[in-house]
Amino acid sequence: MRNPVLYVSRDLEYDWLIALEFGRVVDGQPDDHFRRVGENFAYCLDGPDGDIVGFGVGDLTSFDVEAVPELWGGQHFDAPLLGLRDVPAGAIVLAAQAKLADKPTTNRMLFNLATNAEGEHALALWRQCLEAGDSMAHYSLGYTLLELGRAREGYGHLREYVEACPTNGWAWCWLGRAHEALSEFTDA
Repeated sequence: MRNPVLYVSRDLEYDWLIALEFGRVVDGQPDDHFRRVGENFAYCLDGPDGDIVGFGVGDLTSFDVEAVPELWGGQHFDAPLLGLRDVPAGAIVLAAQAKLADKPTTNRMLFNLATNAEGEHALALWRQCLEAGDSMAHYSLGYTLLELGRAREGYGHLREYVEACPTNGWAWCWLGRAHEALSEFTDA
């Protein structure tokens, strides 16, 4: 069995670390897609009782990874951003605390800039965020394109996002708006 190859995302404002297989999103996933280990750590699963596809850590700067033995055994991962292969979650968290303690990953820097921008400027930043590998940007890129009257371009991004996060009601709403703008009611 191959190790999940993780895309690492670090947000300073919320002090979290998310490490997931590329193309996946953690936001809006149902509770049965997580296996909690303590108060500030959870493995992300590909479905209820499914395979581990990554993890998330809250309060990264104060998280005592060495005090959680469950993070040092079991599933191993590859984390190219941190130069790590075949390591447990604990090693990735420790490396992220050392290398990303006071700086966000590029995707989160772009994400934060994009949330405060409008129009074509926001569009350019959302594209850069997606190009930096952040699949959450599909959602914002999709609705931004729709708001700019470019429903055909926005549709694909919204469709991609609802497939990654089918429980996000707002994403389905925006996808429905894209269908309506394209006069395609069959999938809405």
